[in-house]
Amino acid sequence: MGDSDTIFISEKNMKFILEYFQPRQKAFGRSEMILEKNIPEDRLCLLLKGTAYLCMENERGDKQLLDYFTGGRLLYHDMLPGPESGHCFVQAKYPCVIAYLPGPELTEYILKTEDRNLATQFYGILRSTVSLSIEHCHILQQKTIRGKLLAFLHAQRRQQKSSTVHIPIPYSDLADYLSIDRSSLMTELSRMHEDGVIEKNTRRIVLKGNGPD
Repeated sequence: MGDSDTIFISEKNMKFILEYFQPRQKAFGRSEMILEKNIPEDRLCLLLKGTAYLCMENERGDKQLLDYFTGGRLLYHDMLPGPESGHCFVQAKYPCVIAYLPGPELTEYILKTEDRNLATQFYGILRSTVSLSIEHCHILQQKTIRGKLLAFLHAQRRQQKSSTVHIPIPYSDLADYLSIDRSSLMTELSRMHEDGVIEKNTRRIVLKGNGPD
């Protein structure tokens, strides 16, 4: 994903949206369902606080983490894969607050006022959703655990714009996201620390070297 793309609504635009449109807000407790494919929801959802997971559950009840979202991310019904992929949903990992954005009114405002800042940010977020999916596929295609970890960490470096990366989700969930065993993940992180590739302090990791762009 290019540096010009963004995945978050800026604090300035978030404040404006809440004050100008006064959207309905709803709090979700841990593990509560936010979006489901079989419950149509046309409105845009703005995650104001908390962490939410996009998950897929198969017929056996096995659940897989497909993506994760933190404050400032947009959620919408069409981001969920079709039913042929299994039961897909967005649920709160930790307590979340969602603002339901009025899509038609928001579009009308942007067209009427020609607010390029807001329009560019929304377009960038929608475009980056596709870029992030491709990036996740690229990470999963790496043939080794270290390759997957390095691809993920350097992607986080680009997003967080820092060589000091905060892992945004617990390591048990990161292992699921990377499709590797948690103990193998932790072992490889320790080896990378010993090899001088990274410095690890709980979920704070300092990357040594530039890595891929």
